[in-house]
Amino acid sequence: MHTSVRLLPLVLLVLTACPPPGPDGNPDGGEQEVADLCNSREEALSSPECQLTPGVPLEDRYLSFERDTDWYSVQMPATVGPRSLLRVTAVYPVPITAVNLSVSLLREDGSALAPRRVDVHGQGQPKPVEFLLPFTEPGARLFLLLGDEPSNPNRPGYDARNPYSLTVEVLDNPDANEPNDTAAQATPLPLSSAGGVLSGSASGYLATPGDVDLFSFDVPAGKIAYVRVATATLSPQPVPAYTLSYRLLRPDGTAEAEGRVLTNVIRADLATARRVTAAGTWQVMVRGWDSDTSDDKPAPGDTRVPYTVDVKVLDEGDPNEGAGGNDELTRARVVLLSGGPSTAKTSFTGRLGSVPDKDWYAVDVPSNTTHTVLHYRLVPLSTGGRFPPLPGLADRLVRVLTPVPGFSANDCATKADVCPKGNGYGSDSTVTALVNGWCGNSTPLCLHSSRDESEYFPHLRNLEGTLPVPPHGTTVRYYFLVQDEGTSWADDKDYRLEVEWRSDPDETTRSGGGPTETVVTKEMASDDAGTAFPEPPRGAAYEVSGSISYGMGRLAGNDPVKGQGVRGPMDYDAVPTDVDTYVFFLPSSLPEPMDRTWELQWEVADLPDGGMPSGLALDLTFCDANRPDAGTSCTPVSTGSAGAPLTLAYRGEPLRAWHSPAGSLSNLQPLYSLERKDGVTRVTVQPYACSCLEPRFLKGGTLKVSVGAVDRMDYGQADYTLRTAHTSYPRTYSTLDGGTASCPRQDGGVTADGGMTPACVFTRQP
Repeated sequence: MHTSVRLLPLVLLVLTACPPPGPDGNPDGGEQEVADLCNSREEALSSPECQLTPGVPLEDRYLSFERDTDWYSVQMPATVGPRSLLRVTAVYPVPITAVNLSVSLLREDGSALAPRRVDVHGQGQPKPVEFLLPFTEPGARLFLLLGDEPSNPNRPGYDARNPYSLTVEVLDNPDANEPNDTAAQATPLPLSSAGGVLSGSASGYLATPGDVDLFSFDVPAGKIAYVRVATATLSPQPVPAYTLSYRLLRPDGTAEAEGRVLTNVIRADLATARRVTAAGTWQVMVRGWDSDTSDDKPAPGDTRVPYTVDVKVLDEGDPNEGAGGNDELTRARVVLLSGGPSTAKTSFTGRLGSVPDKDWYAVDVPSNTTHTVLHYRLVPLSTGGRFPPLPGLADRLVRVLTPVPGFSANDCATKADVCPKGNGYGSDSTVTALVNGWCGNSTPLCLHSSRDESEYFPHLRNLEGTLPVPPHGTTVRYYFLVQDEGTSWADDKDYRLEVEWRSDPDETTRSGGGPTETVVTKEMASDDAGTAFPEPPRGAAYEVSGSISYGMGRLAGNDPVKGQGVRGPMDYDAVPTDVDTYVFFLPSSLPEPMDRTWELQWEVADLPDGGMPSGLALDLTFCDANRPDAGTSCTPVSTGSAGAPLTLAYRGEPLRAWHSPAGSLSNLQPLYSLERKDGVTRVTVQPYACSCLEPRFLKGGTLKVSVGAVDRMDYGQADYTLRTAHTSYPRTYSTLDGGTASCPRQDGGVTADGGMTPACVFTRQP
């Protein structure tokens, strides 16, 4: 009898014990015995365990069985006032739970104070369910209903092991401007004067979901309104719960400007500067966007992160903007270049002081019978800058255009005599669209030069150019457009646009007074002695000289995408480079074998400041006498056997010469040498190149060499000397192991006409 009594508690203990829950948070094979409280609205009113105290967390509460719900009540303090906020936070502070916690916030009459909120976390970690909203009713009673929102209605979740916590708080809104959510409630932003600038600032919080803050200020017409909305840096500040946005509203309520920034990624820094045409009260609207969605779901509030609004009202700082401004081509500021080439110059000072801002200028070039060039340069200055540069990188651009009245847009886009194109298009469809777009203007405009400041290379000196001005019998007008790319950036700093009309005596001499350049002919002299090989002899018999005066030059070693040289990735010139053309007469009656070595050297004079203007590129055209063409004695050959142009330009790295075995990388050597001394940069073709004149070309009798600029480093004039001669073949060259080798010799083969197989195949490309 006594034994039975003693065993009973042990049996009951075993029956009420519960195994640990499974991985989903639910018990497996039993339930932990926990108190099930607050199951109804009545209990929330009558039971102390179900009545919350503001500011005191409620913990150790469970949704311990399927479809379990918990009711709580809370009475607001008598101190609740106009700027009070109600914050409710419910959360499972564990890594995993089967409950998708839902919370309803109700008034005493049962109506919803705010839409029900649910933490649908799936297999992830549970997140807090939070309400944050204005509440101004002292003494009011509210109810909270908590439960599970099952992803699958047939499998409701519960958690008898992990408790949730629930906290109700009454806070003061940190935004002292509230309420300012409507235009009628906008917070006035007083402006004070200092140094001729009216300025003012304010701060606020987007403290509650869907919060909108408005600030107002008065602006007279003709002023510049600068507005900036920003937050502090993300570290050590917390990341805002929203995406910050703003709108600058005109007096009629329409938007003049707007913007937003992903504040969960970068610090918010939004700004604009606008020219005010409508005087009156302007407003700045600040609001948040939901960072996780693209719809109009109200953004969450955040009481931790303040923002600031800065406003400046400024006088127009660009003297060109008076009396209608110069924002359109028809209102361009025009200057006549008087005094003739080499003495005529002018400059314009302006600033990008608002957005959108376009500055148009023009120069009239009087009639002239010689070849001249027009040089321009945009120089940023340090004056001005009454407000910080607008967010983003500087991306100014310059366009140089001439009208082509009397011609159609198609004529402008397709006819080189109407609007020169050269080979400046390249393969870039963006540049093609740019050129054709200006041709499609109401009065077709020919784009001669285009420069885009590269935001990736802030030290690139590419806002400059030189373009040809052919002889002309009437005054020609050149328009210059200065703006930023996309017209969304400004810095209120002055710039100077310099324009200079220069003579081009070299081009005038070559043209003989006509509109086009003539070809210079010359006998290629022999250097049988070869005492200075590989350098050709000096002297008039071996030299030609000239000047490359305009164009941005071609590319060989420089890469604009890497910020090399003075050419940006998007730059364009209708005439890419000045080209001087020579025809050298070759000896055509040499004994067999007719192979001859070609000696070649060129040098470019330094600029007055010691800088290097550019290198040279030589386009070659031989005459193949073995292939008569259409009644002529030879076929022009300007490409190698691989189809690439026969173009010579300095390359300093080791390369494979035409005679090196295909696929071999063991004996690469430089084909050119370069030295800078005595005020020149000198390039000499090296013996390893085995540069030679093939018999078929010697029989053809001519070699055309077109000289242009390459890898331009400065827009100064490139004065050059080209030296050339022919000498015996084959020659020897130094090998990498310190020995010598000979260029390919005759192999003793016999051609169909009984001649010997030529050893020199200079146009065979690797």
